[in-house]
Amino acid sequence: MYLGRGNNFFFDEWMFVVSRRGLSVDALLSPHNGHLSALPALAFMVLLKFFGLDHYEAFRFAAVIVHVLVALMASLLIRKNHGWSIGITVFVVIGLMGAGWQNIFWGFQIGFMGSLFFFLLSLYLLDHGRAQNGNISFLLSSISLACSLLCAGLGVAGLAVIAMLCLFSADRQRTWWIPVGPALMYAMWYLKYGTSQAKLSAVDGVPLYASESASGSAAGLFGVDRIWGAILIGALTYFCARLAIRRHLTIRSVAVIAFALVFWTMVGLSRTAVWEPNASRYLYVGIVALVIGGLDIIHVGRATAQLSSSRKAGMVFVAVLAVWGSHASLVQGAAWLKNEGDIVGAELAIVEMHRDIIDPSISVDPVHSFMLPVGDYLSAVDDLGSSAAIEPLQIVNASEQARLGADLLLNSLVKPQTMSDPAICQVENQPETRMQLTPGSTVVLKVLQVTAYGISRFAPQEVSRAGMQSIEAGLFQIEIPDDVVEVPWILTLENPTDVRICDM
Repeated sequence: MYLGRGNNFFFDEWMFVVSRRGLSVDALLSPHNGHLSALPALAFMVLLKFFGLDHYEAFRFAAVIVHVLVALMASLLIRKNHGWSIGITVFVVIGLMGAGWQNIFWGFQIGFMGSLFFFLLSLYLLDHGRAQNGNISFLLSSISLACSLLCAGLGVAGLAVIAMLCLFSADRQRTWWIPVGPALMYAMWYLKYGTSQAKLSAVDGVPLYASESASGSAAGLFGVDRIWGAILIGALTYFCARLAIRRHLTIRSVAVIAFALVFWTMVGLSRTAVWEPNASRYLYVGIVALVIGGLDIIHVGRATAQLSSSRKAGMVFVAVLAVWGSHASLVQGAAWLKNEGDIVGAELAIVEMHRDIIDPSISVDPVHSFMLPVGDYLSAVDDLGSSAAIEPLQIVNASEQARLGADLLLNSLVKPQTMSDPAICQVENQPETRMQLTPGSTVVLKVLQVTAYGISRFAPQEVSRAGMQSIEAGLFQIEIPDDVVEVPWILTLENPTDVRICDM
């Protein structure tokens, strides 16, 4: 609806594409940025097998499905205390959560959202087992917790909370074993593959990181400034303190808030180098936790068993404000991702057209796709029989940034070759500032003193000047690569009075 068609593989996704195509133990269990990512890795293997690189819609659809499952689990957890009307309202609020656009639109985030979904499912099954006295629900809760750990490091926060609920409850003799199996599984994986990104030196910064994440999540829910989010967090903290003094709070009522606190602590310890407490993918988790946890606390704090119709109407009104306020973030995020996809898609078209001469060790783009070496991408294309590039003839209609990215990559293909025979330059003509060159042509330059040149083709010349390179005095031959696109190349000279064109 927002992104339309297009190939939008990004950043970490490329690591799954180029490194985890074949089904093997290491491909499933090798950590990704410290995370155990077995289930998302398996999902990517299956999706790549059936859809390849040229149908990113399948990956995006998978992310939307997992996102809907998270919203569904949140609504089910709320429904048992507040009824269907509030449960459906929560489903809509989380389903249309603009601040969480990074997770919703980015296929790679099936791991992050999947971990959250399985934690919520484990919590739901634990509650159901206690209410129905069912051991099957307890077993399924344990399996769900294991699946949460198999999706992302977020599952560690879920493990801590489920362990707290099982080991410090009145029925712990029945539930103590639920977190044990998943914990042992994770410990065995960690001993073999685990790498910790947490730094004890970052402990001092955790309170600030957690407070910024919490206020950012509360603000993101409504699409307002973070100061309003801080006020909301302050109000929630005050309400919890009052309930604690009155001894109304229970371990279960603060479980989801505790989950958020553990998550923020983990991220604060491991992401000190990249301070991003308000990153969309992190706000997503915080918003879901605050919505569920806030309503759990309201449930234990209210005097009556049921919410009045007026209070339910008030909650629905607040939900409408949340959806309306955060919608702009959803649209802006979609536009950003589409633009990134257009840029990389155009650059990959250049890579594939000139695969025989491009350096396989360079990144496709040092900014937009720095994790993707050219050689690894071409290997994936050959292996999968599909491509994430746009059609080469479509580059001319791409965005200006995409055309600039294509031109900067083309610059790496044009390397002036030194010539030692000055007699080859029989006639010398002073060039214009800009020269039009046809694909497959050759030009010989006699450079009188150090100057700069630039190659452009698709982007406006004034934009492509950012890629100009220095050239020493001497005689040089420049060969313009040929390809299927008939658009001419433009050679721009910084100071044409210092250069002569040789007619041979």
